Amino acid sequence: MKEGRRMAFKIVSSAFKDGGYMPPWYSRDRGDASPPIGWTDPPRKTVTLVLLVTCTDDKTGQDYCHWVMYNISPRSRTIYGKQPRGSVSHDGTLQGVNSFGGIGWDGPADDIPEQELVFTLYALDCRLDLPGGASHHDVLDAMEGHVLESARLLGRYTPH
Repeated sequence: MKEGRRMAFKIVSSAFKDGGYMPPWYSRDRGDASPPIGWTDPPRKTVTLVLLVTCTDDKTGQDYCHWVMYNISPRSRTIYGKQPRGSVSHDGTLQGVNSFGGIGWDGPADDIPEQELVFTLYALDCRLDLPGGASHHDVLDAMEGHVLESARLLGRYTPH
């Protein structure tokens, strides 16, 4: 690697490959455990990270947010699976209210035949001045003008 060059900012999961199928225990109806997430090489000036997991209902065009995490330390490089649902974790990472009214992860539902969840990790140049339990809309508004780079991971879910 040449001096001054860095690898690409990337988000990954040990639970599924990009574009691959998520196991059923991540669904709302079969355990609702949050998946493990990792990342590589955030931009050098990254202060915090934000993770938003969204999907779009093909029938209505409605966007849903399944998970909101913010003020994540870029140095940790991992969000472990089965995160507790509280608004503040032991390391200071905050979780917000998802589209289903809960704090933390709410997985895909088994009554929808095919879903695509987009895991987007944003590198920010600041900490967000928001309390735990903020809505994903508040997080998006607070991020405006502070995104250095983003990385995406696609997870598909089909009930078995």
